[in-house]
Amino acid sequence: MSLVITLYVREGIVMAADSRATLNMVKREGEIQRVDLSVAQSDTVRKLFLFEDRIGISAFGEAAIDGVPISGYMDSFIAGLKSGGGVGEIARNLLDFFSAFHNKPKTGFHVSGYDGEEPLVYQVLIDRAEVKRINPAGAQGAAWAGESDILTRLLQPLYEKRNKEFVPLPYFQIPWGFFTLQDAVDFARFALRTTADSIRFMPRPKTVGGPIDVLVITPEKGFWVSRKELNLAY
Repeated sequence: MSLVITLYVREGIVMAADSRATLNMVKREGEIQRVDLSVAQSDTVRKLFLFEDRIGISAFGEAAIDGVPISGYMDSFIAGLKSGGGVGEIARNLLDFFSAFHNKPKTGFHVSGYDGEEPLVYQVLIDRAEVKRINPAGAQGAAWAGESDILTRLLQPLYEKRNKEFVPLPYFQIPWGFFTLQDAVDFARFALRTTADSIRFMPRPKTVGGPIDVLVITPEKGFWVSRKELNLAY
């Protein structure tokens, strides 16, 4: 499933993604029993990409298409882009590219960059044929997608049932407006690490994990804070 997060603050945009791909299988036992299996197949999938050092693209949802990791398709998509395209244009091109597949993947994307000094964050949902801007003009904030239930539960108001009444638990809203660029980087890592660590101890598919890639985009340039590289693991 994956988890991606994009934060937009005055100083720049921070994008982060995990690296796990899971293999989902259905095992039949007899005529009525069925066992659903979810296996962590790889922790080396690239889901975060940088185009021309100025526009970031992160992928969530299905991390493989027709049995092939999405990173290879994204490399082909980026290689075919024309230089100088705007953020919204590239988001629409992304929808067109994957909509041409015979089986449209249940994959979504965040596409982020700048139009002058204005940060732009778009969400692209291939199976819904949807492209929309998701960051309000002039505001700081964050958007996340994919396996987001753990993070959402942490940040939303909660209530405890006591004697047939719901009593609110202490709630402290995240002050997005005060975030610096470093705060955004730290929160991006927190969001993915907390999700992966929580899933580890839960009886549920281990859909988020592996190295965390973090990308920063400013009006001047984009650069990697953390990016997995090829290496000999032994």
